[in-house]
Amino acid sequence: MTRFLASVRDRVEATTALAAGADIIDLKDPARGALGALDPDAIAACVAAVSGRAEVSATVGDLPMKPETVRAAVLATAATGVDYVKLGLFADGDAQACLGLLAEETSALSLILVVFADAPPDFDPISAAAQVGAAGVMLDTARKDGRSLRDHLPLDRIADFVAAARASGLLAGLAGSLRARDVPSLLPLAPDLLGFRSALCRNGARGAALDARACAAIRALIPRASRPAEPILPELSPSLC
Repeated sequence: MTRFLASVRDRVEATTALAAGADIIDLKDPARGALGALDPDAIAACVAAVSGRAEVSATVGDLPMKPETVRAAVLATAATGVDYVKLGLFADGDAQACLGLLAEETSALSLILVVFADAPPDFDPISAAAQVGAAGVMLDTARKDGRSLRDHLPLDRIADFVAAARASGLLAGLAGSLRARDVPSLLPLAPDLLGFRSALCRNGARGAALDARACAAIRALIPRASRPAEPILPELSPSLC
């Protein structure tokens, strides 16, 4: 079942996305780049606000691929209590060396590698993700210039990415300036995640605030995963609250 991932930049937006029924609250700062990071304190505050009502992911920023820098950022983000840490495979530096160092850490955290359709690495990112013990891979775009993932890759290439990730035992996510019109063609590929930011914002502007109606419109296009009914808890007396 495909889950709806909503990228938010603060607690207020997290609340809006939760109210719309987002399955994953994705924390990032759009003003700081493709995968701009929030400060650790802000991430922790958002995790507390979500309070287990949805899974939470967070980016580590648009970092140069320097092994110790990347390792420190990944560990600092994981320490905030998020469910997933997202690391972009940027061209600046040695991404493979970074992954080699992170292989020592993946048993204690769930790492999602972000692969950019408009700036792909010069190695097989899916094989690399599987080898280091990552939880999944996500296809995105590095340049936020109005073009979407569909503008950079044909549908069959996107389908190949999803199938290869799933065959390697990895979660497969798709993002990159996706719009409502993209959902009907991407859902049949059975990605684990479809991620949105611009399509959830006022007037479709990535840097604007989330719009509740836009969030609800995207939610309506993605069938909800079935969840077990929550247990009915006994009412507590005031003395126990």
